[in-house]
Amino acid sequence: MLNEKIISMRELIQKTIDELKFRVKKNLKVINENQMQIKQLLAANNSGERAMEYEKCYSVNKTLLQENNDYINIQLTLINFLEKYKGTAVLDDKLPVVDIYSITSEVEVLDLTLKGIVKFDEKHPKYNNRNFIDKMISYYETMEEYEKCHKLINLKSKLK
Repeated sequence: MLNEKIISMRELIQKTIDELKFRVKKNLKVINENQMQIKQLLAANNSGERAMEYEKCYSVNKTLLQENNDYINIQLTLINFLEKYKGTAVLDDKLPVVDIYSITSEVEVLDLTLKGIVKFDEKHPKYNNRNFIDKMISYYETMEEYEKCHKLINLKSKLK
């Protein structure tokens, strides 16, 4: 049987805010590490190799700062939403959330994956399972979705 956990929209939004905060902190840690490396590069003699390393660190930091800006803007929007609608039915409505890791039936996991309810990526519990991938390939062959078959065959060939 499909194991669903019922949570309110408020809880789901708060979990999202917490995840965004975590990602911002993680990005800041990498940025700080890169800044230390940039300082070391600037103190050393300028060579072509060091200039490339400097550009690489700078580029990564720029990307991470842009991500953080987006994450913080989303957090602010969600916090404002929570504040505006606190105490209303909108936030207290209960939403089912599928806990994919608690599903014991491979058939259910396959069904949810094929329907697109559960994304098939590195976080998927069956991502490295050759038999599971074979079942997906078989399904997509019958549906004549050959691009998906090709992607799964490539993934399978990379697995050990």
